[in-house]
Amino acid sequence: MANSCFKMYAENLVDQATLTASSENALFPVSNLQDPRRSKVYRSTSNSDNIVLDFQESSEINGIFIVADKRSGFGVSTVTVEFNGTNTWGSPAHTETITLSEKHNIGYLELASTISYRFARIVLTSVLGYCELSKVFIGKDIGLTRTIGFGWTIKDEELSQKQKNRYGQTFVDVITRQKIIGAALRNMQKEDLAIFNDMMDLVGETKPVYIKLGDDTMVDDYRRFSGPVYFDDVPTITNAHFNRYNLSMSLREVT
Repeated sequence: MANSCFKMYAENLVDQATLTASSENALFPVSNLQDPRRSKVYRSTSNSDNIVLDFQESSEINGIFIVADKRSGFGVSTVTVEFNGTNTWGSPAHTETITLSEKHNIGYLELASTISYRFARIVLTSVLGYCELSKVFIGKDIGLTRTIGFGWTIKDEELSQKQKNRYGQTFVDVITRQKIIGAALRNMQKEDLAIFNDMMDLVGETKPVYIKLGDDTMVDDYRRFSGPVYFDDVPTITNAHFNRYNLSMSLREVT
C-alpha cells in the first residue's frame, strides 16, 4: 500500500508553461519561476497581481507547492490558484487557496482528487508594494502505490562560516541551513520500481523533485521537511527477495 506520509512530485508543469504576469519588475522577471534556484525570484510592481500559466495542453494536477526565498521569506500575503480550460477568468472551473507557512517558507496543498486543465492563474496579494515568489510546483505525484515500508532520516547542515582571529574574536558569515534527507523505500514491487526509475530518467541528479514528508500528526509542522530537493546521487537498489526491492537515497534541499 502507498505511504501517505511520503509523496514525490517530479514533472513540474510550470517549467514547460508559458508564463504571463500582470506586472513584472524587469530585474526579477516571471521567468525566474522556472529557474531551480530559490534565490531567483519573480517580483511584481503592485500589491495585487496574477500570473497566467499555459501548459499547452490539458494536464493532470493533484499537488501544489508555493516556495519562498529562504533568506527573505514570502513576499506575498495570500496565494490563490485558479484552473480553467480556457484563458478566461471571470468564473474559473476550480479554485484553491494555499496556506503559507511563514516559519518554513513553504505552502503545500494535496488536492482531494486529480484535476485536469490547460490553464492556471496564480492570484497574489501583498502589503509590500510588490508581490514576490521564489518557486511554484503544479503537477501530479509520481504515483507510488505498492510500497509497503518507508523510513527516513534528516539533518540540517550548517552553511554559515565562522572564523576566529588571533584575539579569539569570532566572525560569522550567516547563511541559512540546508536540509539533508536520507530515505528508504522497502519491499517495493516491480511496478513501483518501474515508476521510480522513470522518474530518475526524467530528473536524474540535475533537476529538482518536490517531496511531501510527514503529516499533520507530527510534533513539528510536516512542511519543515517538505519542498524541492536534489538527489545527491543515483539511488541504490537492492533485490531483497523475489520481486521485492529496497531502495535508499540521499536528498539535498534546494537553496
